[in-house]
Amino acid sequence: MSEQDSTKLPWGGRFKQKLDSVAQSYTRSLHLDRRLAPYDLLGSQVHTRMLARQGIISCEDRDAILQGLEKIKEEIDSGRFPYRDELEDIHMNIERRLQELIGEPGRRLHTGRSRNDQVALDLKLFCLGTASSWQAWMLELHRCLLTRSRQLRLELFPAWTHLQSAQPLSWAHYLLGYCEMFKRDFRRLGFYQELHSVSPLGAGALAGSTLPLDPEQSALELGLDSSFGNSYDVVGDRDFVLELLQIGAQVMLHFSRLAEDFIYFSSTPVAWIELPDALCTGSSMMPQKKNPDILELARGKAASVLGHVTALSALIKGLPSSYQRDLQQDKEHLFPAVDIVTETLQILPLVARDFQINSVRTEAALSSGFLMATDLAEYLVSKGVAFRSAHEQAGRMVGYCSERGLSLEQLSLEKIQEFAPSSDPDVHEVLQPQGVLQRRAHKGSTGLESIDRQIRDWEHWIRQHQDLAALVDEKQGIGSVGKDPEGCETREGRAAKP
Repeated sequence: MSEQDSTKLPWGGRFKQKLDSVAQSYTRSLHLDRRLAPYDLLGSQVHTRMLARQGIISCEDRDAILQGLEKIKEEIDSGRFPYRDELEDIHMNIERRLQELIGEPGRRLHTGRSRNDQVALDLKLFCLGTASSWQAWMLELHRCLLTRSRQLRLELFPAWTHLQSAQPLSWAHYLLGYCEMFKRDFRRLGFYQELHSVSPLGAGALAGSTLPLDPEQSALELGLDSSFGNSYDVVGDRDFVLELLQIGAQVMLHFSRLAEDFIYFSSTPVAWIELPDALCTGSSMMPQKKNPDILELARGKAASVLGHVTALSALIKGLPSSYQRDLQQDKEHLFPAVDIVTETLQILPLVARDFQINSVRTEAALSSGFLMATDLAEYLVSKGVAFRSAHEQAGRMVGYCSERGLSLEQLSLEKIQEFAPSSDPDVHEVLQPQGVLQRRAHKGSTGLESIDRQIRDWEHWIRQHQDLAALVDEKQGIGSVGKDPEGCETREGRAAKP
């Protein structure tokens, strides 16, 4: 084998045989990690400047490398970059192209660096950008939920436990409940970014370098809080990948519950809400059908994200410490899961914004199921009756009505007093569903005073995070439709661009 053949790959100097074509195909990851190119270029630029500052390469070589990397960026952005499968991954493709463009200085780029710390950095930047992007889309969802909550303060529906009618609930209170769920996810993403804002650049293969590198300065230039504390740990660390997917799975679980609610609410037997036509599909056979396919898919895609979390956990579980090639498979689970969560985050605000209440059906449902029985029991408590006695009296009254096909509000005062002697004429006011909005004043309840307080609190919270919200408003790298290098339509900017 000629010297040229043996050095075709950056690690080829030690080998006397060319890599088998089957093995070459089996080991390549270019089809996956091409989307890491912006992060790889950023890391290479920062690494190059550090090498020059430390006197490891000359300023002339630094300038040549930076110019070459900028040329590569232009080629990638314009779709003219000559990707080569035989070079395994995006990192080696970029390095080889740099050598073609600028010659000998390009051979100095990898000084003091390994693909181990290089890949870890690229993934870290991708994941941190994804977390920020998800937060921005969550704020958009919060804004949609808050807008609808203002509109639906006075609208009630029969809330349930065990899927049985329980008590009247304001639609606003219901939607604000999901604000709480997604805020927990938002905060998890914030904690995630604080925890993992650590640069692996400079760790090398596993033990650092004999060269006078400056990892801390590289970290600061990358916008990360610090450099690694232990090189051996950081090259094999994929906690940040798994934790991002775990948060994504929690987000999807919340979406799945919302989807299930709305599928039920809009079903033919219930029909409390009408979903927007733009987010539904029809049947190829039955002309009358309006199917909640988007919500069903969101519910189904939650299972896919859970599957990726499980697979990545199993991948990491059996590995020894430091870097192992198995970790190349992390992207098989990271990228699809990130795409699912991002696309779902973009869809759900549209559902929240455009669904409509069927007041005729909800008002009819409010008149059945004895929804005011709890309020009746608490009314009796206010008259001095012990709660267990009040509960029993109200329960006996419900049993009487159920046997005769009556509602509580249809009973006369005299009949109510047979079961609950402490009742006064004002008891009939307690049996009206709209009364729940006035009689519940404490924090967190479904009363109007509480709902208005919640709305004010959410308005303040959103104002505190306007910088992230602007990412959605201005569409800065989030959700713009584009083409990947192979011509497949994708959503670019699934993570914030470096």
